[in-house]
Amino acid sequence: MDLKQLRTFLHVAETGSLSKAAKRLNVTQPALSRQIRLLEEDAGVALFVRTGRGVVLNEAGEKLQPRARVLAEEMERLKMDMTAFAGTVRGEVRVGLPPSVGMILAAPVVERFRQDYPQVKLRITQLLSGALQESLLEGRLDIGILFEGYVSPFLHSKPLWSEELYFISAPDKKWQGKKAISFADCLDHPFILPGPKHGLRSMLDSEAAKIGKTINVVIEAESLVIHTELVCRGLGVTILSREACSAHVAAGRLIALPLKNPKINRTSSLVWSRDYPLTRAAQAMADVIESTVVKLMNPL
Repeated sequence: MDLKQLRTFLHVAETGSLSKAAKRLNVTQPALSRQIRLLEEDAGVALFVRTGRGVVLNEAGEKLQPRARVLAEEMERLKMDMTAFAGTVRGEVRVGLPPSVGMILAAPVVERFRQDYPQVKLRITQLLSGALQESLLEGRLDIGILFEGYVSPFLHSKPLWSEELYFISAPDKKWQGKKAISFADCLDHPFILPGPKHGLRSMLDSEAAKIGKTINVVIEAESLVIHTELVCRGLGVTILSREACSAHVAAGRLIALPLKNPKINRTSSLVWSRDYPLTRAAQAMADVIESTVVKLMNPL
């Protein structure tokens, strides 16, 4: 097996078509078919099932696909690192940020990184923490930020900053004069929260279980913009960092009360896969994120 054959195999597996993969790779279909045939001969087993609509992976192909992807991506990282040692840092960095973090960090991080590393292509993705973690584990992202305590053991994790969580609601007479609210009292109200795979939801469910209560989630919203807008309209309450809804608070559409008994904090951490070492470009991004956090947050 060689890398060219494995990359051809990955493109065919992704497109499900020899002709589409050939067009993507800018080769003739007979040349592409020959690469697949040589790979199957080397493997000693067929990797695809031919159908009337194209090709699909068989059991052997499904087993090969993730390992072939790791080899191909690692070779690409190696090439980028060797180029970096020759001088200018080049390549691509794929960064994943949760929505609440992206609102604060994305612009200053990207601005600083582009100034310092103009030869590096950036891909910034905003994902809820569950999807972000899966993308890091599967190698679709190089680096990201997740909330500590709900990070897979297969990821490296470096704490960056801690933030206090607040009870968030639309303005109402019943909150007038209140300086804080207990966590137990919060749970008497209907909540709007992300789904169970999100780190915030997992944290709050765990805190509620500690006091023998559950959260009455009436709406699950996987978008921070939708999440906060629904709370603004009085369709439920929530718990978020103050920064995540600061614009609405400043506009008087939301109120933010500190939590007590217990006060709840969450830690944001820089994370990357243990299976995919950071390239020089990704390490440069990690350095920029850390220095930006020092300027904007209360770093740990």
